[in-house]
Amino acid sequence: MEVKTESVETGQEEINLFKLGSILLRFWKTALAVGTTVFAGGAAATFLKTPEYESEMLILMYREASVPDVGGLQETEKPKNKENLSTEIEILKSRSLVAKAISPPESSFDKLSVKEVIENMSIRQVGDADVLIVSYQDTNPQRAQKVLEALSYTYVDYSIERQRSQATNAIQFIDEQLPKAQQALNATTSILRSFRERYGIVEPEAYALQVSELKQSLVQQEQEVEIALSQTQRQLQELRQQLQEAGQQPQAALANSVLSQDPYYKNLANQLTELESELALELTRFQDNHPAVESLQLKRNQIQNLLQKRTQSILGSASSQIDINQVVGYGETRQTLTNQLLALETGFAAQENQLEAIRKAQTEVAAQFQQIPQLQQVYTELQRQLEVRSQAVNNLLEKRQELQIAEAQEIAPWEILESPYLPEDPISPNIKLNLILALLMGGLSGVGAAFLLERLDQKVKQVEDLKQLTGLSLLGTIPRIRGHIVGARIEEQRRLSSDQQSAFTESLRSLAMNLRYLGAATNRIKVLAFTSAMPSEGKTTITYHLGAVLAELGQRVLVVDGDLRQPTLHLLAGLPNHGGLSTALTSDRPWYSLVQTGKTESLDLISSGPTPPNPVALLNSQKMKQLFDEWRQTYDYVLIDTPAVVGVADTQSVGSYVDGIIFVAGMECSTHDDITRSLEILRSNQCTLAGVVANFVNNKHGNSYSYRQSAGNPPQSEHEKSNLGLVRQSW
Repeated sequence: MEVKTESVETGQEEINLFKLGSILLRFWKTALAVGTTVFAGGAAATFLKTPEYESEMLILMYREASVPDVGGLQETEKPKNKENLSTEIEILKSRSLVAKAISPPESSFDKLSVKEVIENMSIRQVGDADVLIVSYQDTNPQRAQKVLEALSYTYVDYSIERQRSQATNAIQFIDEQLPKAQQALNATTSILRSFRERYGIVEPEAYALQVSELKQSLVQQEQEVEIALSQTQRQLQELRQQLQEAGQQPQAALANSVLSQDPYYKNLANQLTELESELALELTRFQDNHPAVESLQLKRNQIQNLLQKRTQSILGSASSQIDINQVVGYGETRQTLTNQLLALETGFAAQENQLEAIRKAQTEVAAQFQQIPQLQQVYTELQRQLEVRSQAVNNLLEKRQELQIAEAQEIAPWEILESPYLPEDPISPNIKLNLILALLMGGLSGVGAAFLLERLDQKVKQVEDLKQLTGLSLLGTIPRIRGHIVGARIEEQRRLSSDQQSAFTESLRSLAMNLRYLGAATNRIKVLAFTSAMPSEGKTTITYHLGAVLAELGQRVLVVDGDLRQPTLHLLAGLPNHGGLSTALTSDRPWYSLVQTGKTESLDLISSGPTPPNPVALLNSQKMKQLFDEWRQTYDYVLIDTPAVVGVADTQSVGSYVDGIIFVAGMECSTHDDITRSLEILRSNQCTLAGVVANFVNNKHGNSYSYRQSAGNPPQSEHEKSNLGLVRQSW
């Protein structure tokens, strides 16, 4: 099975190649003309084209150059694009850079425009590397080099400016942000300072420890003061009891003690005491009304009034509780007790005040202790803001210094690896390549033109197309030959090769056998008419030679020339045409008297005879029917040559009298429309189509055909008729 498949494929390839060869062979002049024209045009364009030169340079694109990241406040590297450098390529090809390169005052590129430079410039990446190849084409090699040199300087300057611009923009951004950051830092510092001043806090932890210790200390002081206050109170009670026993009220004792301590009061009290002594002495000597007694009494009253005023000035409202006599008679013991009482009461009052102050301090400390967590939270947040803003300010200052250093370095991120060179050989036109392409295009154009003509030519060229078009059984394929086997002159026959003779004879024998099989199947195929769509398709030649082959096979055959308009059978057989079919139809002369013997005894021929005025009427007459009946009884086969279907109705006239019509189609003679129309005419007239015969076939491998001119065409000139060659020598 595999061997069979391979053989079929090989056969199909040979068929396709043969088909291509046959097409080129038919239209070789057109293909040659078109191919030559295309090749000549390509060659002329190559030699007339102005040479172009190309110069190149290599640029290394440093994309890993880092710039401090101001936003993130830390230095980062720009992500490296490993795919392509499309962005950089577009920048290099931008109109602004190209215009800057070719338009300095000292430039010699006055005749170059930016558009021309961009169109003639090419930039491509070297694989995945960060290297670009910049090429420029120009008709002037020196100018190509100079343009690239100018571009290289511009690219390097641009890269430096680009890097410097990045650093400058970053510094400008920092200068804009730094005052804001400093202002925020100052605000946070001021808030923290106010917080410390308000709450007296330097550090929240130390403050909490201090308040806790103060709280414990106040508790201890309160306990100590309470104990001391209790002791003092007990001592006061004891001392007051002693004063009562000494005849002194504790309430007045303090006042008397105060008065006794006043020098002026004490002096008046002593004077009063002395005056009382003198008065008592004088009363012992004088009466109450005695002047000396009265004078002493008057002084005593004056001194008492002074003592009363002094008491009021010292004691105020408490002076009503003072007995001046007791004050005057205030002893040392009472004074001592009174001083002790005064000291104890003063100490007691101080202790009470101290205890009240301690408790008040405890209340304040407790309130402060409750505020400590909130103060710690506020302080921690303020401290965090201070650290963050302080760090932000420091980072901005640090990055600004780094950017200033980077800006001052001025390192070009793009580097020229290879400088432009002066081209020596032109890159265009490539004469060798262009000539090869022109030759190839010429060949393809010629083949294309041949195939185009093949497509435009509607003539039937293949046997398979004929079978599909007609829908009839293929009875035989007649090969193409350059001469004729029967009826040709001796010198013409000698020119025919043995292969041609053999192929032609065998194809006719095959057709004869097919007819015999066809007759054996139906048992009534004896009278056959041969016709074609158009003239000159070889039906007359096939009819005559088929009759000869059937006669050689032992059959009695009658070949009748039914073409009463342009008869050629007698010429082909080399017989006279004085009388024939038209004579039998128009006179009483019997048909057998008009029969002429062919090359064998079993082959009889009846020529057309003189041309009648109305061939259709004769062929459609009752007498024609009688002739067919008589021929059917006399011969084994009756072959009648009829005119072409298109244009005349002769074939339709005899269609009902014959057993079948064999349609002869010459390859490259009739178009698809001609054959289709002819078959429609025959079928519409109820004609029986026995099959189709393909003529003018170039046989190749049995099933693949290409077609050219063949033998069997009727003579087209008197010279050809006289030669009886009937050879159509055209391609």
